[in-house]
Amino acid sequence: MTKPSRILLWLLLGLLGLASLAGGFAWYQWNMFKREQGIERLEWENLRVSTQGITVSRLNYEQRTVDGLAMAAQADNVALRIPSLSKPLPARSLHIDRIQFTLLSLPDAPEDHSPAPDLEQYERWAAWLPQRLTIDDLQLDLPCANGRCDERGALQLQHAGESLLPLEARLDLRRNQHQLSLTISAQRSDELHSLIEAKLLIDGQPRLETRHQLDSTNELLWNGTLSMGSLPEAPWLLEWLGEWTSYQPATLPDMPTDMRLGAGWALALPQAPGAGFDWRDAAGDLRLSAHLPAFWPVIGLGELQGEIDLAANGQNGLWLPTELKASLKLRPEPTMVAELPKSLRPTLLNLDIVPMEAETAQGRLPLQLRLESQGSTPATLQARVQLATAPPYTLDVEQARLQLRSSKLQLDALSLQGLEAALSFSGRADFERIALQVDKTSRVTLARMTSAEFAASQLRAELPQPLSLQIERSGTEPITWRLRGPVELRLGTLEHPQLISQGWRWSSQLDVDATRLNATGPLSNDAGLALATSLNNAWNGSLQVSGKLQEIFLRAGNPFARSFTAWPAALELNSGRLLGDGKFSLPTGSGVLSASLALEARGLAGIYDRTEISGLDARLAGSLQHNRLQMDITELRLAQLNPGFTFGPLLLRGAYNASLDQPGQGRLSWQTAETQILGGRFSLEPASLDLAAAQQQLNAHLQGVQLSELLAAYPTEGLSGSGHIDGSFEIHRSATGLSVDQGQLAARAPGGVLRFRSPKIEALAQANPAMRIVSEALHDFHYDLLSSDVRYDESGKLNLGLRLNGRNPALEGGRPINFSINLEEDIPALLTSLQLSDRVSETIQRRVQERLR
Repeated sequence: MTKPSRILLWLLLGLLGLASLAGGFAWYQWNMFKREQGIERLEWENLRVSTQGITVSRLNYEQRTVDGLAMAAQADNVALRIPSLSKPLPARSLHIDRIQFTLLSLPDAPEDHSPAPDLEQYERWAAWLPQRLTIDDLQLDLPCANGRCDERGALQLQHAGESLLPLEARLDLRRNQHQLSLTISAQRSDELHSLIEAKLLIDGQPRLETRHQLDSTNELLWNGTLSMGSLPEAPWLLEWLGEWTSYQPATLPDMPTDMRLGAGWALALPQAPGAGFDWRDAAGDLRLSAHLPAFWPVIGLGELQGEIDLAANGQNGLWLPTELKASLKLRPEPTMVAELPKSLRPTLLNLDIVPMEAETAQGRLPLQLRLESQGSTPATLQARVQLATAPPYTLDVEQARLQLRSSKLQLDALSLQGLEAALSFSGRADFERIALQVDKTSRVTLARMTSAEFAASQLRAELPQPLSLQIERSGTEPITWRLRGPVELRLGTLEHPQLISQGWRWSSQLDVDATRLNATGPLSNDAGLALATSLNNAWNGSLQVSGKLQEIFLRAGNPFARSFTAWPAALELNSGRLLGDGKFSLPTGSGVLSASLALEARGLAGIYDRTEISGLDARLAGSLQHNRLQMDITELRLAQLNPGFTFGPLLLRGAYNASLDQPGQGRLSWQTAETQILGGRFSLEPASLDLAAAQQQLNAHLQGVQLSELLAAYPTEGLSGSGHIDGSFEIHRSATGLSVDQGQLAARAPGGVLRFRSPKIEALAQANPAMRIVSEALHDFHYDLLSSDVRYDESGKLNLGLRLNGRNPALEGGRPINFSINLEEDIPALLTSLQLSDRVSETIQRRVQERLR
């Protein structure tokens, strides 16, 4: 091989290597591009490439991007014609016999709020468009309000080439032998002036026309018009549009032909950096006139009917009406009111705005407004407003009145019946502040309200003084608001299982804003119960309620007994004083209720069941934490107790702890539990009593009981004595009651005297010699031993095994005499007999007699 041949061979091999490397790199870059763009499928059949262009018999394309765009397309018989391979753009033509386009989802809105493309960007995009585009069969599968919607039609587009204008385009959509056509014609007289005209044809007849004249110098001047004279095709067109709404529009058998729409505008848009135009700073004039004689669907809004005439002027992006008259009815789209409770969703909104004949300064637009909502909760808003259309821009609201009425309103677990509200207000609003004042003539009434176990009837809320509402915003800061003023709430009847039904009143000073609620004021009821209350609730925290009981003088009546069903029916308090305060906290979410209570009683007196009580002083402190109830009895002192005989004072110091689910099955503990009785002292050893246990044992002691007082209390004629008695008992508690199995009583040394002189015993002794000795011995018996065992059962039977040793100095020279006596006494019957005597009040005597009957 010659040297030139070898050089040529190496050159060819090098070129082949470079070509392989270039192809591999190109293939790698293509795969990287597909991955970045989310192109999941790109396939074609019968691809042919020539100097004239590209043809493909079938093309399949699928794309799914990370920002949420999902789409697919299938095209048949695609032919792309280009000027040459060296200069393919703009293409001469693109013809597609059939294309089926499916849009599954749109991309998410960008969070960085990127600016819209400017005119230069549109010009660059236009360079990609072929000079002539034809799609004979266009099939669209798109997302819509009802899920998926299918449309079918054709598309034609033709423009000058490297420049987008002049341009002619036509889009045809076909449905059930009907055709909707949109034609667009755009011309440019020079580099600065453009004219765009568009027409909407229905079955070949022009129905909607619009014209736009653009002049782009340092700013974009945009003059345009839009007009529609009539729409006789409305019934079938409405059925077509119904597929794109989230509800079924009403059927229109006959649509009036005088449906009209007209608009005109002259706008100036300043040029923004980047050769774009800032629509937010648009200025100019706008006029709109519409006449819709029947309901017409507006996608995203609902069905609209009525008339509107509007003239508006814009400066620096701020648009305000200079003329306004409207009479509109709107059936809102369900998605618009979906967040409202079902019973508050309106079915129809009526809006009437008419100019007012009033002497006002130039630059102010006076209007009379009426907004009416129909549905299960009808409402009406009427107001006179004045809009300042020149700086400083303000909106003055005068003689505004909001009325709302509902026969039944369900708000989650809260049910309201017979609701009527009438709110009168006035105020002023600008771009930074809204100040409203709710007049004191406002009121809200409610026939009945129920929530869980609570029920209330004849509710009425009134304002003794105006209520103020302030709403403010500053730059990018969140909107703040505050509502302040007095509110009076009256309830004809408040019902709850723990409450006696009666009227309640609350006079509150209200202070509410976006972060918390505060309300303070007195709460009272018909029974005379009165509390100073304070309510605080941070919207992201717990509800805090505190109350201080106004001092209650029970001589004037007991409001607790007439307010709470849990008050024992057998307990009557007729003198003394009660004081107290408490608070509770209700956390949000899964938090548990916590509460605290302090109660003080001074000198209470009255009756419990068949026992008189007097001089009761107590200090109690309770708390509720984690579903546990804790009650600390700092001191409970009772001066006197009289169940048929008098004893006291009684002293108790201890605590009670229970679960809130079973408040009566807790544990009572005490450090001190004692009472003075019959000249002595009865006490329980420090212990705790588990009320949930089946059985319990307590140890009790009796010290220094004077026998003289014991015999004086016992209803036996002629019996007296002296001495001091001590004892100890094991008290057993069970479900059937209290009992004593092994109790002991004994008199203190050196003993004492017993004297018993009874005419009945003496009469019995006349016939019985043994009984005579007993009777004579007991006339003046000096004992040195007195003891007894004690047994007491759950039925109330007391058994005493009495042992008595001593002598009568006047009998047989004072020789020793020993007695063994078994005594049995029915304690309930004994107390009943005592309670029928004059030892107790007439109230207790009457209760005993009623029970006996």
